[in-house]
Amino acid sequence: MATKKKTNDAEMQEQKREETLNADFKGYVANMEARIKAGEKLEIKDFDAWVRKATKMIDGIETEIKVSGDSGETKHARFVRLKNLRMPKVFAAMDGIINLSASNYESSPEEQAKIVNALRLKVLDIEKSFKVQDKTVYDY
Repeated sequence: MATKKKTNDAEMQEQKREETLNADFKGYVANMEARIKAGEKLEIKDFDAWVRKATKMIDGIETEIKVSGDSGETKHARFVRLKNLRMPKVFAAMDGIINLSASNYESSPEEQAKIVNALRLKVLDIEKSFKVQDKTVYDY
């Protein structure tokens, strides 16, 4: 009986995923049609061209997965690509804030505390958004 429930859950998840893909595609078509009405010369891709297929190793078995969007990236690949673009920018900006502590500049202890507190709050927001429980430091 537990196996049947797992199968039904898996089927429901697959159905929900397909509904999400279909809704995303409808949004894509609506966006493209609006751009065409605005005078842009674009062509609307067929659903099969919009949803691409890729392979992924799952438990040592090569499995075919669907990848949506024009880029053909999986969600994880897009995450990694954007993380690698954004993290160096964040660190460079933080180095700029560190440079404000140099003797070339003058600030009050209250101003310094505001900067540090604002950064701490932003880190807490990031932790909440990722639902980070363990605060172990990892190399990004």
